[in-house]
Amino acid sequence: MKNFGWLIVCFFVVSTAQAQEKLVALGKAPALYVKHKVAGGEVLSGIASHYGTTSIQLAKFNGIKVATLLKKGIILKIPLTRNNLAQGQSASFNEPVYHTVAKGDNLFHISQSFNNVNIQLLRDWNGLKRDVIRDGQLLIVGYIKGGKRNEVAAAPAVTAPVDAPPASVNTSTPAPVAKKNQQPPVTEPKKESVEVKNEAPQQQTANADIKYDPKPGDEGYFALQFANHPETATQQFHSGDAGIFKTISGWTDRKFYVLMNDVPPGTIVRITSTSNKSICAKVLDKLVETKGGAGLLLRMSNAAAVALDMTDGKSTVSVTYFE
Repeated sequence: MKNFGWLIVCFFVVSTAQAQEKLVALGKAPALYVKHKVAGGEVLSGIASHYGTTSIQLAKFNGIKVATLLKKGIILKIPLTRNNLAQGQSASFNEPVYHTVAKGDNLFHISQSFNNVNIQLLRDWNGLKRDVIRDGQLLIVGYIKGGKRNEVAAAPAVTAPVDAPPASVNTSTPAPVAKKNQQPPVTEPKKESVEVKNEAPQQQTANADIKYDPKPGDEGYFALQFANHPETATQQFHSGDAGIFKTISGWTDRKFYVLMNDVPPGTIVRITSTSNKSICAKVLDKLVETKGGAGLLLRMSNAAAVALDMTDGKSTVSVTYFE
């Protein structure tokens, strides 16, 4: 009986260790996946069910046959798709999937890599008060829609009471808090001056739901709207020279604006500089050709130019938007 009791304890130690292993997304979109280490007695159909996929998809992704007998300890790649990666408000009821923050990552780029997941959800899931993340940090980017892991190998019946293993605790260090935004001193050449008028009432109502705390280095107030574009929209790209116009907007609230032809007013665009800095801005109106402005792709507000380190007049940029 003593040996039997020891085996029971060992079983729960192993089960607890497996349960605490985090699902970390690997690969690059659209071929993202997580790893699963096969336990004794597991079959392909059971594993597929727990990860919200099918035996056929799982076999194809791993280059094996559906009828393959799985050996204990082998590693299977579980594909992550829109069908099995939950990224909505109710996703917290499933098992979390993590992304390892790499150098140069920010929440906006991570959102784009994972099905354009809502950035506010990324903040909520990871308890972020600021959009500051660090290299190597694990961030939740969604939840597996299937059943929980380790349900295939059920625990044997136990007659004597056994203390339950401790719950898995998230020991991730909270993201550091960014300092309050400070308006940088700017020395600019004379630029075209544009008055930014109040937005239309319906636009103000839509923007009222955006919770945004301005901070240096982020993509600005309109970044969340850019990330939450309709799934049916088509991505468009342009590149060319950019000029600057003067306005009092954007210095504290980081609401950046551009003048641009061939893009409907109200469209949110992402502007990326040659130094790989980017901001999101709203198109105010068409670009009126002025002296010295022939051939420009756009003019951006002076606050946007400062955010991109582009205060020396004409500069080359790339622009992305959805229509």
